[in-house]
Amino acid sequence: MQLNHVLTEADWHAAVQAGIYAPPELHRDGFLHCCTPAQLEFVMRRHFAGVVDLLVLLFDTQDVAVPVQWVKSEPDQDPFPHLYGPIPCDAVRQVARAGQP
Repeated sequence: MQLNHVLTEADWHAAVQAGIYAPPELHRDGFLHCCTPAQLEFVMRRHFAGVVDLLVLLFDTQDVAVPVQWVKSEPDQDPFPHLYGPIPCDAVRQVARAGQP
């Protein structure tokens, strides 16, 4: 299954240098907030409105050897995927500049 993760350009550049994306959020929360491509527009409006210099990673769960748990966190939305581990940079299939609705 394909998932997205929104991050800053600086965080992605640091990940590329390290070869793995494991931001402080992962260590603080124990997981990375992700979304499906269908949920991306909602996530951008709800959590990143007005934020600049954002990128969207696209990866497939089969390429990331960590558990995914689906969590119902928004009343009118399907459950959101939480990724319980880092994202290897070589597992990322696409990096795109985030559009601002």
